[in-house]
Amino acid sequence: MAHSAINPAKSGGFAVGERVFERYYLKRTLGEGGMASVWLAHDRMSEQAVALKFLPPHLITDEKEVERLRVEAQRSNQLSHPNIVRIYDFLSGSQGVAVAMEFVEGWSLWSLKVDKPGQRFTVEEIMPWIRDLCAALDHAHAADIVHRDVKPSNLIMSARGQLKLADFGLARSMKPDGVDAGYHRVVGTDWYMSPQQWTGEPPTVSDDIYSLGATIYELLTGKPPFYDGDIFAQLHEVIPPSMKERLSQFGVRKAKIPVEWEETIAACLSKDAQHRPVTARDVAERLGLQFA
Repeated sequence: MAHSAINPAKSGGFAVGERVFERYYLKRTLGEGGMASVWLAHDRMSEQAVALKFLPPHLITDEKEVERLRVEAQRSNQLSHPNIVRIYDFLSGSQGVAVAMEFVEGWSLWSLKVDKPGQRFTVEEIMPWIRDLCAALDHAHAADIVHRDVKPSNLIMSARGQLKLADFGLARSMKPDGVDAGYHRVVGTDWYMSPQQWTGEPPTVSDDIYSLGATIYELLTGKPPFYDGDIFAQLHEVIPPSMKERLSQFGVRKAKIPVEWEETIAACLSKDAQHRPVTARDVAERLGLQFA
């Protein structure tokens, strides 16, 4: 697929009120980082607010990667679930490369966590969120899509109190064809990646199961299983402490973590993918959570 000439220098140099990709008017920045910049925009065609995630120069200059991202955005566009942020369109032109997605007014679980005493939640607080997260992952996996970047900052609590799994921009199909065949770029966030994902093995449900476990571990203890030092070496060689042990290290002596939660999260974090729960629904059931 041919793409219009792209100017990498313009990927992050936009201004409020600027029109991009002919139909979107930028209103304000929602986030800026090394991997992307996100803007709130008004879509003149649909007359609704959308989030535009602009990809960085090191990706937009790689035509093969741009094509892969286009295909994945197209696949993810097919996901329709109340707990998944919808992806509307993949955009490419002289102003850069971006993904248009549903705008959710709310806060990430990571930002909510840091405002909590001890920067952690209780099991009772996160139970409905984890139920909804498992339902969202189960829906994506049924469509043969692996998220590959499940983490607290990608879990958005809307102003209406609904959990949304965001950022399917790194998603990959479990049935690679054409543009994906034989290609497995190592992407994700270090603290939440499975050993298999880190070493570039083909994406599978077990990668998301590991990330789900690491996310729950952090929400309940304040830190992911491995967060300091040589993460790669620890990921492959070290068994993380139980959540009660980690909380004890942080000075919390009487943590209330049910046995079934300890055992399930430990299974999710198994270094051997074959030893992890098979599905997100399986994780929910082990935790005593049910969804339709």
